[in-house]
Amino acid sequence: MNATDLLATLPEGWRRVPLKAACHYIVSNVDKHSFEDEIPVRLCNYTDVYKNDRVSPELELMTATANEKEIEKFHLEVGDVIITKDSESWDDIAIPSYVEATADDFICGYHLAFIRPKSNSLDGRFLFRCVQSRPVALQLELEATGVTRFGLPKGAIGTALLPLPPLELQRLIADYLDRETARIDALVAEKEKMLALLEEKRAALISRAVTCGLNSDAPLKPSGLDWLGDIPALEYTSGLCPI
Repeated sequence: MNATDLLATLPEGWRRVPLKAACHYIVSNVDKHSFEDEIPVRLCNYTDVYKNDRVSPELELMTATANEKEIEKFHLEVGDVIITKDSESWDDIAIPSYVEATADDFICGYHLAFIRPKSNSLDGRFLFRCVQSRPVALQLELEATGVTRFGLPKGAIGTALLPLPPLELQRLIADYLDRETARIDALVAEKEKMLALLEEKRAALISRAVTCGLNSDAPLKPSGLDWLGDIPALEYTSGLCPI
């Protein structure tokens, strides 16, 4: 089965369309350099997209410069979806991020492409979820070329196939996924907090046992090492130190 076979069966009323039929897309060539005769801008760079599902001028962005034509061409708008175009690993190709806010000086940087959905047929948040999904992401990953570094050809972005339900249904799906992924992210954060506390307890247990033994009543003496502190004066083998 190839990547497009994953979109072979869609619900009634849905269409399967090439991305270029529902979007405009541009590959950026704005680098990180600054020149006195250009205009200061805030760049959305590769790591901003790679590390964030959503980007906006509120992030700590790199400053650089660009000329007027570059600013006009690569300016980011709310609803755009930015994807990673180049990477050292093929499975880091087409990592998406949704543009949720903009500013006059907020532009797309190098090694990225941005996709702008046609507002009469495609919702930006639904497009973002499409690119996150394996049936679409896999198409783009497989089109990446290279050996030690991979790049996604511009034409391959436009030929990727998208599932396209009616516009109102796209918004309902995007709303649902925003709610559910936020709930799951909150659960993951709580789990990670709990694991961190358990790891602290584990480290404390080990440190306590190897530095003061198993008997909490054992007399102590200086170890002679500032980082180690006091150690048992005598050897005890029964009882447990409190944690």
